[in-house]
Amino acid sequence: MNPPQGLGFAMAYQSKNLDHLGLVAGMCQEVELAKIIDEQIPSYAPDKVVSHGQATVAMILNGLGFINKALYMVPKFFEDKPVDRLLGQGIAPDHLNDDALGRTLDALYTYGVTPLFSRISQHAAGMLGLSSKAAHLDSTSFHVDGQYNHEHPPQDEEKVIHITKGYSRDHRSDLNQVCLNLICESQAAIPVFMQAASGNASDKTDFRRIIAQHVLQLRNHLGVEYIVADSSLYTEKTLEMLGAHMPFITRVPETLKEAKDAIFKVNPDEMISIDDAYSYQVVLSNYAGVRQRWLIMRSEQASRGEHRTLIKKIGSRGIAVMDAKIW
Repeated sequence: MNPPQGLGFAMAYQSKNLDHLGLVAGMCQEVELAKIIDEQIPSYAPDKVVSHGQATVAMILNGLGFINKALYMVPKFFEDKPVDRLLGQGIAPDHLNDDALGRTLDALYTYGVTPLFSRISQHAAGMLGLSSKAAHLDSTSFHVDGQYNHEHPPQDEEKVIHITKGYSRDHRSDLNQVCLNLICESQAAIPVFMQAASGNASDKTDFRRIIAQHVLQLRNHLGVEYIVADSSLYTEKTLEMLGAHMPFITRVPETLKEAKDAIFKVNPDEMISIDDAYSYQVVLSNYAGVRQRWLIMRSEQASRGEHRTLIKKIGSRGIAVMDAKIW
């Protein structure tokens, strides 16, 4: 671009680094992230320049490019960025100081990050045209270093996350951890519900509580027709709750006596073949007073593997085991 001729001054040009942050900020604008936050958590500070929504977007952008730094370093991160394009006209890097960001974090905590996230994600799913019949419920864990509060149980279980040892999905049972419960819609796998939990939280208890509190909301806002989850969903109390409100798809725990009996009674020769590898049989159940259809699957490959394992065990124990007619 050439500067205009005949003027008595020279035009100044500056370059700013946009990098990947333009895409992130664009998506935040597309789903109206800042707008929703400002509607739910308005700021009444007389000297406010940055709203809670804009400050939240700023921290998201900072977290994707300047992690593991204190809040007071955020203005430094935005010094070479086009802040007005990313966050809005009139915002400068020094407006994103630790006081403004700290007030936003306090406001988010007071409102509740779980209900706010649900509202934002469900709005985003609607804008993207995602209407899912199935909602997938699951949990994961993240290990952390340090002692934290594991020796002092929280007084308020609803507010305080207990960082402690529990069942470790990432195979670090020696470290303390926190858990995260997620519900994702089935079309794009976008989380529509997210809630942190203590490191020793039980999926069976948490799944039942989440369903009791949020299943009707998912049905009304996203058109969810059934829940999909692992065997932690399959408890008598949870099934009684679901049976009155929503169908479900899950795996029946093989530790259940009824499941053991059903598998024992199946005749492999009477199972319906899907292909050369799998066959199945349908069994009706009324466990927990809820009418269900169980699908018992047989894998030819797994069956051959179990047969080879059995032969090895018999061989290692000698003729005495064979004389016991283990077959």
